[in-house]
Amino acid sequence: MDDSGNFGAPPPPPPPSAGGGGQIPQRGLGDILSVAFDVYKANAAKLIVIVAIVVVPLSFISHFLTGVVFDATTVTHGTTVTVGDTTIASGDVTTRSFGTFLLGGLIAAAITIIISAVLQAALTRGAALATVGDPVDTEASYRYGFKKFGSVLLISILVGIVVAIGIILLIIPGFIFLAFLSVSIPALIVEDRRGTQAMSRSWNLVKGYFWHALGTVVVAYLIVWFVGLVLGLIGGDNWFLRWIFDSIAQIITAPFAALVTVLLYVDLRVRNENLTADRLRADLISTAT
Repeated sequence: MDDSGNFGAPPPPPPPSAGGGGQIPQRGLGDILSVAFDVYKANAAKLIVIVAIVVVPLSFISHFLTGVVFDATTVTHGTTVTVGDTTIASGDVTTRSFGTFLLGGLIAAAITIIISAVLQAALTRGAALATVGDPVDTEASYRYGFKKFGSVLLISILVGIVVAIGIILLIIPGFIFLAFLSVSIPALIVEDRRGTQAMSRSWNLVKGYFWHALGTVVVAYLIVWFVGLVLGLIGGDNWFLRWIFDSIAQIITAPFAALVTVLLYVDLRVRNENLTADRLRADLISTAT
């Protein structure tokens, strides 16, 4: 009904959502976090399964090796020292050889790298599908994850080296590189840009929106860090409890971190290229073959 009391034309329909294939709106930091939580809640079971399949067994091996196999060994020395009329007995001394420590660290690092590479590929794929309203297929996500394992590993190493160099150069350049390279993995997963091409793509997308990208990455990292810290403290010093609560932390936070990264990547493409959901879906289909 219009102002004069007559029945006029019906109001125009609302703009199509991302899942309907229309224009994707630009999103600020708060919107990205809010949408990430909403998409997470709608797809929690499948996204959590994607993480748990890899994290639970491999993190158990890592914690078992570092907490039991390569744990510190207590050696009791039976020597005594006499000072005047007083005899002092030596106590137990906890020792660990450098070789044992190094081997345990290398094995744990290798497991972490495997977890990160496969998980990033599978989870980013699942998160990208979820953002356009498509169903998340756990099996298909992992097939894709193993298919892209080498490419994700290469990009992760290259980005890690660049960011590490930046941190060495008075820390601030590290944050700059972190922001500019923050969507390298989505560029690989969605557009099949590999190696330095994915890094260059991320750099060009972030250029002009640096503070937006940096703020999003830092806030998401702080949320993930806080949840991991709280659950890690609950685990305490017992390796088995640490494994349980560290695994829970990764299972809870990894999907959220992946969703934020994908949503940031999508938002940057919207700002630079007026990306639509149809175009994003087409990119995902083309890279799946």
